[in-house]
Amino acid sequence: MKPYVIEGPAQICFSGGRTSAFMLHQILAANEGLPPDCHVTFENTGKERPQTLDFIEECALRWSVPVHWLEWDGFLEGEPQSRPCFREVNFHNAARHGEPFAAMINASTMLPNPVKRMCTINLKIRTGSAFMRSLGFREWDSVMGIRADEPLRVARMRDPARDNTSGVPLLPLATADVSKRDILDFWKRQPFDLALDPQGDLGNCDLCFLKARYKLVRALINEPERAVWWIEQETKRSGTFRKDPPHYRDLLRAADFYRRQLSLAFEEEDGDSSVTDCYCGD
Repeated sequence: MKPYVIEGPAQICFSGGRTSAFMLHQILAANEGLPPDCHVTFENTGKERPQTLDFIEECALRWSVPVHWLEWDGFLEGEPQSRPCFREVNFHNAARHGEPFAAMINASTMLPNPVKRMCTINLKIRTGSAFMRSLGFREWDSVMGIRADEPLRVARMRDPARDNTSGVPLLPLATADVSKRDILDFWKRQPFDLALDPQGDLGNCDLCFLKARYKLVRALINEPERAVWWIEQETKRSGTFRKDPPHYRDLLRAADFYRRQLSLAFEEEDGDSSVTDCYCGD
């Protein structure tokens, strides 16, 4: 069994995370480079963290592999049900302030949510599919970095009833029985790494609405400015990214509260070691 030996046509989906980067590295090693008719793509929403973009560029340069940076650029027929248009950009001119994401929300006239994940569908999946079709392919493998320790995702991708018009899923990491621990061990041995939390609390997409509330608040304690874009989108649509509250404005307030409490606790600790601990989370 040689899970990393692949044949084209294929789209190698590079999200910019450690797992998909590991997968790309293994494919390059097993095939002594990028196989014919295989294309590495990164679909940029404009809301990826700068560390993610830096990491993608470093992988491309260090491993001498071309990465196609793609951005959603409208619906072909002006309707959300139609195929998307895309533009190809690069590390230097890629959107960094959520422009493709905001434009897609405006064109769709609604916010994505956990049930209708239009961001993933349009900005990622359909944009990558449009790129492959632009090369003349009608069928291709979609090589994805889903690990063996993600059984629900593996089962969903391998479901015979799945719509594979955006590529037939190929899951080399699952086939090779790779786990998250394997990924982290690999990057510990490399001369470079993704400069983000190894446990994935922050993720590639800043403040993604699928993340747990406490993770979003934790991120906003350190980077409150990241809430601005999300608050603007909810305000424009008079809605929320999730049915269950809170709004991003409320998440920011919670982060501000905890930041003040932590600051006060540290000040009291420095000034008087006898002060009782602050239980601001109770």
